[in-house]
Amino acid sequence: MRKDTQEDALQMLCRYNTIVLVDDSLSMSQCGRWKQAAQAFADLADVAINYDTDGIDIHFIHSKLSGENMKGAQEILSLFDRVSPRENFTPLGTKLDELLRAYLANLELAHRRDPVGLNGIKPVNIIVITDGMPSDDPESIIVQAARRLDKLNVSPDQVGIQFVQIGNSTEATEFLMELDDAMSERYGTLRDIVDTTPYDLTGGNLPPETIIKILLGGVNKRQDRKEVK
Repeated sequence: MRKDTQEDALQMLCRYNTIVLVDDSLSMSQCGRWKQAAQAFADLADVAINYDTDGIDIHFIHSKLSGENMKGAQEILSLFDRVSPRENFTPLGTKLDELLRAYLANLELAHRRDPVGLNGIKPVNIIVITDGMPSDDPESIIVQAARRLDKLNVSPDQVGIQFVQIGNSTEATEFLMELDDAMSERYGTLRDIVDTTPYDLTGGNLPPETIIKILLGGVNKRQDRKEVK
C-alpha cells in the first residue's frame, strides 16, 4: 500500500476517540503473549496518537491503572510497563460493559439534547488486545450496545470494537471469529460493530496494511472485510 494511501485511510481516526483495552489476565503471561501484547500496544499506540487530537485512552481488564487523553509515546509505554498479568480469570465482558455503558449514557443524553449534532460527542473506537479467552460473556454486552445504538439511529460507525488476538490458540481464534460473525449471522439486521484480527509477527514487522485494518476494522466495514495476509 502506498504511503499516501495509508495516510488517507488513517485520517479517519481523527474523528474518533481511540481507547486501547489490554487484557492483563494471567493467561497472557504464557507462551510469550505479554511480550507480544507489549509490541502490539507499542505499534498501535504509536500510530493512533498521531490522529486522535485529544489523545488516546488506555485501560486494563484487571489493573486499576489507566490513562486518558494520552499523547506522548513515552508516557503511554511507561504506563504499560507498570502493569503485569494477574488473576486467573478474564472478565472481558465486564470491562467492555463498563466502558460502553459510560459512553452510551453520555451519547443518549446528548441525543436527547441535540439529535443531529450529538453535542459534539466523538465516535469511539475500542481496540482490545487479548489472547481471546474470556471467562464471561462479551457477546451479550456487545449485542446490548448495538441495540442501544440502533435505537438512537446514530451513524453505523459511531462505535467500533476491534479484537486483536495475541497468540495462536485455535479455540480463541474460533471464539473471536464467532464473535465477529455473530452480529450478521445470529442477530439479523443488528449493526455490526466488531472486527477481529490476529497479531502475527512471523514475517518480522507488522505490515502497514495490518496496522490499518486493526485501527479501522471496527469502524470501517471495508477494512473489516479484508483478510490479513
